[in-house]
Amino acid sequence: MTLPDPTPAAPATGGSTDTLTALEEVYAQIKRVRRDLRPSDRIVQDLEIDSLATLEILLGLEERFGVSLVDNPRAAGVTTVGDLVALLDELRAARPS
Repeated sequence: MTLPDPTPAAPATGGSTDTLTALEEVYAQIKRVRRDLRPSDRIVQDLEIDSLATLEILLGLEERFGVSLVDNPRAAGVTTVGDLVALLDELRAARPS
């Protein structure tokens, strides 16, 4: 018997902790402030990230994980930290090994 893959639950819980930790590190580099991020944090309103900082964070995450976020149309619909972590986890899982 195989156990169900826990990945589908990731978006509801905010994604994997290593992805969230990486996002916190990139956020700290760009904003120059350490902060524990929560999946419910709204990127623009709660984290006070403007369009330039958003681009810098996306580029930093692309470099770190080897995925494409800036050119991904789904990235435009990301509004919360949980949304971004879920998208990153999905893109990382879809990457060829």
